Amino acid sequence: MNRLWMKRTVGILAVLTLLVTGCLFPAARDRDDIQADIDENQAAASALESDLDDLQAEMDVINSRVSDLNTQIAEYNEAIAQYQSEINTLQKQINDAETRQTELESQISDTYELLGDRLYATYVAGSTSTLELLLSAEDFGTFLTRLELVRRISEYDTNLVSGLQSDINELETTKAQLDADKASVEAKQASEKAARDSLAADRAEQLQARSLQVSKQNEIEEKLSQNQDQLEELNAEMDRYDKQMASGMENGSGSLGGGSSNSGNYVVSSKGMICPLQYSNVYISAGWYGYANHKGIDFCTRGATGNTYGKEIRAAADGTVYSAEYHYSWGNNVYINHGNGVYTRYAHCSQLLVSKGQQVKQGDVIAYVGNTGNVSPRPTASNPHAGAHLHFEVWVNGERVNPAPWLP
Repeated sequence: MNRLWMKRTVGILAVLTLLVTGCLFPAARDRDDIQADIDENQAAASALESDLDDLQAEMDVINSRVSDLNTQIAEYNEAIAQYQSEINTLQKQINDAETRQTELESQISDTYELLGDRLYATYVAGSTSTLELLLSAEDFGTFLTRLELVRRISEYDTNLVSGLQSDINELETTKAQLDADKASVEAKQASEKAARDSLAADRAEQLQARSLQVSKQNEIEEKLSQNQDQLEELNAEMDRYDKQMASGMENGSGSLGGGSSNSGNYVVSSKGMICPLQYSNVYISAGWYGYANHKGIDFCTRGATGNTYGKEIRAAADGTVYSAEYHYSWGNNVYINHGNGVYTRYAHCSQLLVSKGQQVKQGDVIAYVGNTGNVSPRPTASNPHAGAHLHFEVWVNGERVNPAPWLP
């Protein structure tokens, strides 16, 4: 019984030991693990950027459609406004005709009232009043004058009423035509409004689709931002790993030994290195701390824009390629272990010609000058070689040092 209890106790302690060890001391990540995560992260970023490009292309189509619809709607609004102006003019003419008709009807009413008063006065005076008026004339001439006056008054009244009625009839005809014209214009305006409203509905759908695209775009950009943060953390982890490996694997004298010499037609410095660009027109475009936190030397060749691009980069000294890969800041870069705690880095390459673990000799071509990673100015479609240069670093016992003393 005691033996069984002891076995179980030992087993439990072993399991606990494994759990604690696994929790407190997780398996160390090597360089390949970190690089795999970086590659996966970069692939995800590329996929997200591709999705953004597709969304932008779709949004460009929608924006173009919305712009066309806005133009057409503006044209319909202009036509509708013109029809409204015609309707307002016709309505004013109709109102003027109705006002004139009211005035004429009032005049007819007044005339009828005057005639009525006259007939009433004649009736009150009796039927002989007119005859007596005529017969009371002093002579025949006066008689004829009075007779003509009575006839003319009667004729004037008749013509006045007839003329006013004719004017009213003409106004009614005119008003009827104006009403018909107004109805025709209103029908045309209604047709334009219907067409405009149809376009407006189409535009509303396009705007809604664009709003959805913007939401998707924002989501992808948020993911891309998170992806970029992760990538920066991974690259920082890689930097820490390289630094630890450089200081931990070798803690040498920090010197390659040797003196100034000419090995293989190369001028070698007192520290045993050659210039990584073996051209007569090489110059330093930015030295050690040539700008904030610039821990290296930038080499270019004089000449036309892009002249530096594609030049051969040579190993500064014998060594083993520690890494040859892409870095978000350094671009395509080669990192060589020369022994005694000394490393060199060659950054922004257009193409790498060596791989991790490969042995290289001083002067071997290891890459070509390029403009990958973080360079300024950035390459463009019109100038794809802009910003091309070689960023060269020297590391000693895990720390970057000024490369100038190491070079001829």
